[in-house]
Amino acid sequence: MHSARQTAATVLATFVVVSMVAIGATAGAVAADGHTRDESPNFDEEMNFTVNLPFKTDHYPGDQNTENGSIEYFAAGADAFNDQGAEEGIWVDYVIVDADWIDYSACTTDNTKAFGIDRGNNNTGTNIDEDLVEHQIKTDFRDDGITIDMYDWSEFANDPPYLAPEDAVVAAQGAGSNSGPCLTVTNEPGWYQIQAFTNGSIATGCNEEGNPDCEPEDKEFVGVNVNSNYVYVCECDSRAEAEEQLGPPPGGSEPTPTPEPTATPESTPDPTEAPGDTPQPTDPPEDTPEPTDPPDDTPQPTDPPESTTAPTATQANNGGGGGGGNSGGGGNTGMTPTSGGGPGFGPAVAILALLASALLANRQR
Repeated sequence: MHSARQTAATVLATFVVVSMVAIGATAGAVAADGHTRDESPNFDEEMNFTVNLPFKTDHYPGDQNTENGSIEYFAAGADAFNDQGAEEGIWVDYVIVDADWIDYSACTTDNTKAFGIDRGNNNTGTNIDEDLVEHQIKTDFRDDGITIDMYDWSEFANDPPYLAPEDAVVAAQGAGSNSGPCLTVTNEPGWYQIQAFTNGSIATGCNEEGNPDCEPEDKEFVGVNVNSNYVYVCECDSRAEAEEQLGPPPGGSEPTPTPEPTATPESTPDPTEAPGDTPQPTDPPEDTPEPTDPPDDTPQPTDPPESTTAPTATQANNGGGGGGGNSGGGGNTGMTPTSGGGPGFGPAVAILALLASALLANRQR
């Protein structure tokens, strides 16, 4: 009985030791493949990683611009891929940004203006050809950086994104996003860099996203580390002023000049005074002819003729025998002469009317 227990214990211990050795070997292989940030090589010489603080106030110390900063990132480098045997590109696994001088904790995905791939690295500004936001399964905005976990092949919702050696990764946070600026930089003036890391499995001839046949059978992971250019933090209006105040950045001049920050709305210059020789409007010349009265023969609108009768309310119809009423030729027309203004019907007209009535009555008999 004792021997059986001892044998079982020995077998269990052996299994544990073998398992630990296997795990250690696997971990060592992953590290050797550059799967972890600490073990991945640095490619500052082979890659171009440029960051830009687009507005003047983005450079201000954080206590003067709290949660109101913006930033842009541009990363590319075919040589880094080629040096690690990834000439056909990689399926991206992680993207990590480290900046212990920037607090990202107030940011969310809604503060992301752009995060994607510029296919062929030929777009301008932060324009992208493929959005990477839809490929990220989780994003952690830390007080010293960002960690982005991409979908992998085992996820049901999506697949990892493909990145070719000639492509560039472009990102922008803050201004222009749905929720606007969110970053707070350090309170300490100085020159600062950002460190970036990305890794993934090497593509093996198939690079069609969404095609399960493109998943490598024996995945080999590679990773790259790269440092950005230096950017200044100070209450400065330009890089030249920053160098006057802080001295030049470490290493002297930057190999790749970064865009100058654009002015914020508050810094819009006041309108300048007009130069002294600007022509002033002159008085009209003294000999300008005055407008003249219209000539005597200019036709003027005439008053209506005095014989025009004004309409009045119709009087009641009382019939009146032969020839009377509304149906006869001599009946009421609805218009009567006025009794005041104008000549009205004179005596002669009245006599003629009586004679006409008598003749008409005589003919009817």
